[in-house]
Amino acid sequence: MKKLKATHYGKVELFPGIKSDSYVLSDNTTVLSERGTADLLGIDKKLLSSIRENWPPETIKPFINQSPFVIYEPIKVTAKNSPHKGKKIVVYDIQFIESFITGYALAFASNTLESEQMAIGERCMSLQSALISNALDASIGE
Repeated sequence: MKKLKATHYGKVELFPGIKSDSYVLSDNTTVLSERGTADLLGIDKKLLSSIRENWPPETIKPFINQSPFVIYEPIKVTAKNSPHKGKKIVVYDIQFIESFITGYALAFASNTLESEQMAIGERCMSLQSALISNALDASIGE
């Protein structure tokens, strides 16, 4: 199997004031870096890594689509304009990010989160609103 590479780099502002490193992989998959994903979700990078390895938490399971997502091995960055060119980075695909945001937002709305998860749920509710606004703006703009 051919190893994927991060061939294109950019910064994306999906939530006001938070710019995340984004990449397009050699198979055209779009991803965010681990740091960018953690910043977007408003959580520590180490916490995100541990959540990803044990996804989904029991309190989130009833609220997510159980479709599989890819856990990538660290990806080598070849994008010329990336500050991480030549390094290997951890990335998160759209399916994982969407599952995370939806699961935590719905669990928050249903008041089923543990106390230490409440801040994540609240952030995910805000993210959903911002992302809907961005999607509407982009769709109407086309």
